[in-house]
Amino acid sequence: MKLPNDHIENVVLTSDEPWSDIWHTQLHYAYQLSKRFKVIFVDPPKPWKISNLLNLSPEIKSVSANLKVIRYKNLLPSFLGKPAILINDYVNEKLISNQIPGLSKKSKLIVWHFDPFRSHYLFRSYRSSHHVYHVVDPIVGYHLDKEMALEADLVVVTSPKFLGHYTALNKNVIQVGQGADLDFFEKKYDQDVLKKLVSFDSILLLGTFSDEIDYRFLQLLATRYPGKLVLIGPDKTVAADKREALETLKTIPGVQWLGPMNPESFHKHLAACRVGIITYTYSNYERNNLRSPLKVISYLACGKCIISNIDCEIPSLKNKAIYIVDNDNAYFELLDSSYSNKLIFDKKAVGEFLEAIDYQKLLEEIFAKLNEELPALKQN
Repeated sequence: MKLPNDHIENVVLTSDEPWSDIWHTQLHYAYQLSKRFKVIFVDPPKPWKISNLLNLSPEIKSVSANLKVIRYKNLLPSFLGKPAILINDYVNEKLISNQIPGLSKKSKLIVWHFDPFRSHYLFRSYRSSHHVYHVVDPIVGYHLDKEMALEADLVVVTSPKFLGHYTALNKNVIQVGQGADLDFFEKKYDQDVLKKLVSFDSILLLGTFSDEIDYRFLQLLATRYPGKLVLIGPDKTVAADKREALETLKTIPGVQWLGPMNPESFHKHLAACRVGIITYTYSNYERNNLRSPLKVISYLACGKCIISNIDCEIPSLKNKAIYIVDNDNAYFELLDSSYSNKLIFDKKAVGEFLEAIDYQKLLEEIFAKLNEELPALKQN
C-alpha cells in the first residue's frame, strides 16, 4: 500500500565512494535520480582527527540544479562503535535537512544507502521515508551490513551471488545488475580522430588499480604485446609490493598510463581500443569472483569484446562478446584471436542486453518494488 501524504521530491544517497571524476555505480545512480528528484549525495568522511570535534560547518558543492554533494561529518571516530555512528548520523541528518527546504518528519523521501559503514540511522524517524540498501560490492558481513539489510524497505543487489544472504534477512529483495546510460554512448567518433589516440588498437584496462589487480600478468602482457597496453583509472594500491608492481608496470616501454578519467574523457579511448580486459589476481579468486564489474557495461556499449578472468555475470553474452579464462595461456590465445579478428561480437545479443539494463528500466523496476511510481524526467 502506498504511503500517505505528498509525492516524493527528495532523495538522500549515501556513498562509500566520493563524488569525483571516477564514476562508480553510486555516482551513476545519483546522476540518474537527479533527472527526476532533488538529490543530496553524501560523500564519505575524511580521516578522523581531533579537530573534527569542533567542526560543524557543512562542506557542500552543487553539481547541478538538482544535485548537491555534502560531506559526511565524523565528529566521533568509528572505533568507538555504534554509539559514535548514532551521534554522527544525528548531526549529519541535521546538516542534510538544512539543505532540503520544507522538509519535515511527515515528508516523503528516499534514503538510498550505498554506504554500509555509516549513515544507518539517517532519517529513521521520518515515518514516510523509504530506505533502500543497495549492495554493489562483496560486503557480506561487513560492519553494518546485517543491520542495514534487516531494516531496509528494499534491498537491491547487483550480483545473484548475494541473493541467498539478503533474502534470509529481508523479504523485499531484488537483483538488479549494473546499468547503462545508452544516451551517453550514442556519441560516435571519426576514425581519423581515433587513430591519433594512444589507445588506438590497444588492449585497454579501465577501472580502479587496487591490490587485487594481477600486475604480474599485466607485466607479461605488456612485454608480449609491446606498445598495446593502455591503463585508465585511479591508483588505489596499498600494499608495498603492489605499489611497486604497478610502478614497474608503468615503466615498461610502450605502456600508456592515462590515470583517472571521467566518462566524458575515457569514452573516446574505449571507442579507439581493440579489446577491453579484466585482470584480477588468481590468489583472491573467490572474493574477486563475487564482483559485478561496471567496466563491462562500458566496454560492451562501445562495441568491444571483453576478455576476463572473473565471471562477468552475463551468461547470455558468453562467447558472444565476453570471453572468460582461467590461465595465462588461454588469455594470450584470446588476445591473439582478437588481433586476428577471430573473436565474435554479436551486436544483436549485446544490443538486446544493453536495452534491458537501461537506467530507466532499472529504476522503474526498483520503484515498483517500493510500490511507488517513477516520476517523469525533468530538466537537470
